[in-house]
Amino acid sequence: MTIEDLSTSTASTLFSAELVVIGSGPAGIVTALEAAGRGIDVLLIESGTLRFSPSNQDLSAAAAWDPSRHAPLPIAVRRQIGGTSTIWGGRCVPFDPIDFEPRPFVDVPPWPVTYEEMVTHFQRACDWLVCGRAVFTSTLLPGAPASLVPGLMDGTVTTSTLERWSLPTDFGSTYFQQLSTSPRLRVLTGVTATRIVVPHESVAAERVDARTSAGGEVSLRAKVIVVACGGLESTRLLMSSPGPRGGQLGAESGHLGRWYMAHTEGVIANLHFTTPPESTVFDYERDVDGVYVRRRFAFTKEFELEHDLPNIAGWIANPELPDAAHGNGQLSFVYLALRSPFGPLFAPDAQRLSLTGVDLPGTPYGRSVISPVRTHLRNIARHPLSTGRFMIGFGAKRLLAQGRKAPGFFVHNDRNVYPMQYHGEHLPNQSSHVSLCREIDRLGRPMLNIDLRFSDADVDGVLRAHRYWGEYLRSSGVGRLDFLYDDLHDAVDRRLGGGFHQAGTTRMSLDPSDGVVDQNLAIHGVGNVFVASSSTFVTSGQANSTFMIVAFALRLVDHLINALPSR
Repeated sequence: MTIEDLSTSTASTLFSAELVVIGSGPAGIVTALEAAGRGIDVLLIESGTLRFSPSNQDLSAAAAWDPSRHAPLPIAVRRQIGGTSTIWGGRCVPFDPIDFEPRPFVDVPPWPVTYEEMVTHFQRACDWLVCGRAVFTSTLLPGAPASLVPGLMDGTVTTSTLERWSLPTDFGSTYFQQLSTSPRLRVLTGVTATRIVVPHESVAAERVDARTSAGGEVSLRAKVIVVACGGLESTRLLMSSPGPRGGQLGAESGHLGRWYMAHTEGVIANLHFTTPPESTVFDYERDVDGVYVRRRFAFTKEFELEHDLPNIAGWIANPELPDAAHGNGQLSFVYLALRSPFGPLFAPDAQRLSLTGVDLPGTPYGRSVISPVRTHLRNIARHPLSTGRFMIGFGAKRLLAQGRKAPGFFVHNDRNVYPMQYHGEHLPNQSSHVSLCREIDRLGRPMLNIDLRFSDADVDGVLRAHRYWGEYLRSSGVGRLDFLYDDLHDAVDRRLGGGFHQAGTTRMSLDPSDGVVDQNLAIHGVGNVFVASSSTFVTSGQANSTFMIVAFALRLVDHLINALPSR
């Protein structure tokens, strides 16, 4: 079938299908195409259209948020076919076994699914994400160095785990042909869901009400509804929908909108290796299939459990680009390129703004030193050959490569000193929440107030992880961590923020009193409405959300094949 744009329609329209999927990001597209491919008639609706539209994007805006803690939603998400994957960097990392285990210091009910069950969906997730084999250790790097630096072997600290990188995959363009031609799939763009209708005292929803961008009314009747419109937008839709016994849909337990989680992220220390600089694995590597991978510092599950340590990972990073004191022509060239009118071609807005010194919550560096352009030009002039080689080499791998493109770059340091970037778990916090307010958007939908909160325990976890990493480096005889700030607590706290990874606000649980959706992602008490989103995650882990969102979407489709009444 075709993709139909209803943006300009002012008519009242009715559509019907076995399955309605709301949102065309990775979760929505995977759910829709998998279900259609397995014989289910599917309607997929998308608030945006095929291309980016500022007016559509404005529908994502919140009414209130703390700009020191939360990024503006219009730059954190994307309303168009492909959803936020259109601005995604391509990093693919699964959650770890420890994320699914009960931990005494994490005071929430355990996940109602196991890591062992989720692993069975990892290869299919990799196939959709185009990130190669579902192997996340350095065993797939034949001929590569056994460790990050000579002598740094795995123990309580590991450096053999990998993150994999997608093409990067824009789901809108990568799967456009399938979306356009799948015989059991109908895609409607310019259609924004406004509420899910559940009759009073019923255990099933009967339809989705929506509006076109021009204000036309659309009703979508379905046996099953999957809400896949992002972490906060999915939560907003449930909050805007009356439940079967009054109140908000899914809110009977009191957990809807609460437990909002992001990640801890930043750079507070330099890795100073004492090993030969030429032996350090500082850049991306490629596995046997040519997929880009990157090694990371992590801890064993046993160590994290013993020390009540939140899950966290770290990796070698580049110095801050805006500060020309790095003295590197390559870094100065990239900084100037990102600041130029062509900058949007090289990186998504949030990444580009962060790399050029704009202080965005939830990005690594915080407030940067921004050097004058002339000092960056001086760095380039001092290193013309290395900068020229970099321009040609990285340009070929990033801009000219067909298929798989380099996800980024790292520059070699002759002194063997590199910033260490961390990405860690934001511990569940009931007071961290979102709620509806009286302010409405242009389609008449209530907007969100966002209150993202962190705690001293989040800061403490980051600081202890660095202490353990530093001790392991010293005991291994390969180097040390040099901290960059006198007040480390303040340095970590100033970097706490989010908006890009939205988890926890419709969390899953076995007991209806403990969450919003059950182990199959159905809303407790309303068995035909499912949520495919990171908002269902019980904990945030050290990983970004995309990989696990796709894995859960695949698991959901397997469940729906058996759950649809007609089957």
